[in-house]
Formats: sequence, C-alpha cells, structure tokens
Amino acid sequence: MESLRLLPSVPSISRLAQEDLTYNGHKILAGQTCFIFIKDVHLDPKYFPEPNKFDPDRFLSENRSRHSHPYAFIPFSAGSRNCI
Repeated sequence: MESLRLLPSVPSISRLAQEDLTYNGHKILAGQTCFIFIKDVHLDPKYFPEPNKFDPDRFLSENRSRHSHPYAFIPFSAGSRNCI
C-alpha cells in the first residue's frame, strides 16, 4: 500500500460539483468539474508524517492513526462512483 501511496495508479480523479460551495477561500460553482490530484492527498503531512519517506510499516494496523481521514488514502479513487 505504501507504494501506491507514493506512486498512485492514476494521477487524478474528477468530480462534478452538485452545488455552489467555497473551499479554502475558492468559490466552486455547481456544474464545475473539480480535479483531485491523488499524490497531493497522499503527501499531506497531516495524515502521513514524513510523507516523502517510504515506510511500509505505516499501514500496519498498530500504526494507523485513529484520527486518520477515511479519504486520506485513495489509490483507486473513492466514494460512490469509485472507479479508475
């Protein structure tokens, strides 16, 4: 799983905004396509300390944080329209 975290099988996934929203100060209008770059998600130090370090042990059950976000690791996409 650590290999897929560092080198995801697809670079990005896209979603169509269903309603207007503001995210990190950016306005996203209903109908606009949003791209999620998987590698950027996987390299977030908030969820993966030392994100550039190859550490297969981070996925062992005893090392997984209870506060990990369910979508912090999405090597094959996520959600109800999960497909690569």
